[in-house]
Amino acid sequence: LYWDGYVSLTIQTPMSTRTCGMCGNNDGKANNDMRTRRKGMTTDPFVFGESWKIGRRCEVGVPAESVGDVCGERYSSVRQECEDIFSSGKLAQCGVDKEPFVAGCVYDECKGQFVPDLPPKCVVAKAYATVCEKGSWERGDDLLVFWDVEGWEGEVGCPTEGERFQPTLDTGCPQPTLEEESRGDFKWRI
Repeated sequence: LYWDGYVSLTIQTPMSTRTCGMCGNNDGKANNDMRTRRKGMTTDPFVFGESWKIGRRCEVGVPAESVGDVCGERYSSVRQECEDIFSSGKLAQCGVDKEPFVAGCVYDECKGQFVPDLPPKCVVAKAYATVCEKGSWERGDDLLVFWDVEGWEGEVGCPTEGERFQPTLDTGCPQPTLEEESRGDFKWRI
């Protein structure tokens, strides 16, 4: 299994390998993967996730707001903006299903979820690019296919890692440790 750190968990195995539980059954048909622990089918991700909880110590989850509630009248324009990202340049060439990433982009853009210095749409696009670079199994084949998406950021207006992680210039002054800064008792020594 490969977790992309953003939005999904991807099974990196040929489709001839069967899976179960929260991984679905790996038959290439997404419409039958949401089988609950008691073998019932659902289309609700919240119900699906709750059915696979183990133990009584887990808190009851809170269902996510619908994208319509989160976006309101911005939905159409945000959706178009997200679709444009995934249909541009190198990301357009990737054969991985774009729809879950477009939907995630819309939700995150409207909700305003982000990491420092990276807009929500770029976080989701980065997750998609990561999946493309890691490869995916072609349906009906035991063939792992990879896509070259290097440089996708410039094509869709997202900052590159180099642009996001600029080195901090050393001031020559001793810097507080995290503990010292948290306590607020760091004394500058000159």
